[in-house]
Order: sequence, then structure tokens, then C-alpha cells
Amino acid sequence: MAYQGMTGQGTTAVLTNGAIVGCVRSLTLPELTQDKIDASCLDTTGFMKYIAGDLTDPGECQMEIIFDPSFDFTGLVGAVDTLTITFPLGVPTNTSNATLAGTGFITSYSLPDLSTGNLAVVSVTFGFDGDTGPAFTPEAA
Repeated sequence: MAYQGMTGQGTTAVLTNGAIVGCVRSLTLPELTQDKIDASCLDTTGFMKYIAGDLTDPGECQMEIIFDPSFDFTGLVGAVDTLTITFPLGVPTNTSNATLAGTGFITSYSLPDLSTGNLAVVSVTFGFDGDTGPAFTPEAA
């Protein structure tokens, strides 16, 4: 059967050292970006000319996690950790899940808004540091 897409249901996100507890409700994957350098000359006409910059910004992941008041979040922001995201199998005959993993640190941990009739969730931002990854491993048979 051909792969037809996914919703994200079944994806897991684990911080190796931070041991953030709670159910991950949503996860925004990083945007890899690279600066462009103006390579236009004085005689360039029409459009500016560009070349790719030297380095790629590894980006960051945004997670929404159900708040657990028994978890001590103090000291979490800024501590180096490894984030491993494991995707559900897209092709039923494959046996190895795709992963995205890399080192970095939590740049923000936003405590929840508390109100009647709403789930208490925290917003966590994990910035990849570019030291290790983020590296993507595709799923395989």
C-alpha cells in the first residue's frame, strides 16, 4: 500500500534529561533556515543576485503539554538536553519508525492559563543548538 499521509496522532516527543512529564497535545516541528547573501554587482539589473549563506539555523520545536503540578520545572530552562521525536509508521509493512533528534535546550516554559472548562496546558519551546542535529532518520522496512 502506498503512503497517503499522516495526522501526527501517535507521535511522541521525549527529552532525555529534562524528563518533562505530561501528555504532548501538539508539536510544531522546526523550520530549517539559511541566510541569503546579496551577491549583486553594480552592473546587476532586474533582480538582485543571491548566494546561500554558510550555515543553516536548526530551528526550534514548540510543544503544548498537559500541565502536571507534581512536576518541578525549576531549572529546566537553559539546560542542555536531547529531544527525540518519533513518528508513527506510515507504511504498515515498515518496522523502523522515523525519528528527528538533536541536542539543544528549552528556551521557554510557559505556565498555563487556569480557567473553568479549559484544559491546563504549558507551552514549551525547545531550541536546537546545532551541536548534534537535528538529524532525521526516515522510517524503513
